[in-house]
Amino acid sequence: MALKTNELTIKIKSRFVELTQVEKKVANYILEEPEKVLYMTVNELANVSGVSDASVVRFTKDLGFDSFQQLKIALISELLSSDAEELQDMIISEEDGPKEIVEKSRIGCIKAINDTNSIVNVNALKTAAEMINGAKRVECYGVGSSAAVAMIIQYKLIRLGISCKALDDPHIQAMSASTMSFGDVAIGVSHTGSTKDTVDSVKVAKEHGAFVISITDHPKSPIAKYSDVVLETFSKENPLKSGAGRSIVAQIFLVEALIGMIYQLDPDRAEKYGKESAKSVSNKLY
Repeated sequence: MALKTNELTIKIKSRFVELTQVEKKVANYILEEPEKVLYMTVNELANVSGVSDASVVRFTKDLGFDSFQQLKIALISELLSSDAEELQDMIISEEDGPKEIVEKSRIGCIKAINDTNSIVNVNALKTAAEMINGAKRVECYGVGSSAAVAMIIQYKLIRLGISCKALDDPHIQAMSASTMSFGDVAIGVSHTGSTKDTVDSVKVAKEHGAFVISITDHPKSPIAKYSDVVLETFSKENPLKSGAGRSIVAQIFLVEALIGMIYQLDPDRAEKYGKESAKSVSNKLY
């Protein structure tokens, strides 16, 4: 679906003759495939356009945007003015009542799970489960909303009898990653796969011999370069929303599947530590 004639489109077309040959590649892709660009990272747009990441960033700034995210916000504003069914369910409208809001939220969450399930790599999950199950030490890195998912992984693994630390401070991540070695496992959680702090941390862990697992929506993103196993999710997150929504649902679904596989590798241990951990907090209930 082509962009309607409005501000962003006019801006790109009016400046087209002034663009370099490299920038024209980026411009053409945005004009021809706006819906795909909406869910891309800088790195992914660069790859499909056949240019460098720096070229995409330069093109974005030449259009007057401070960041690629701002360009996508302008892009979604144009697309949402169309009658594209898939995009219409991405936001809660002012006219929606409580029931409509609940229903749209339910549909969005279910779609994120179903979409992720359709692309899940069972062999990758199996390998990740085996490595975590036999690891000497497990650490999980994430910042922002991904830190919440990292905490869930920590909670789930402890209940299985596997020691795990979830770290969300980039400095602590880097310091701890530098002490990892062969036999350890580092898990990086990043929806975009381009969160610099998380990518830097798994890179350090990898350089020190750790086995790296990443959970991301973008299997060709920077974090994948340092990952032994990429666990891919699929959740079209709306750039207009603040924070993640469907992406977290997709990530937790994948984590549940991973934990299930780890449980199956040593059910006796899982049962033992599951009971012990439950007992340890039983006196904290009224």
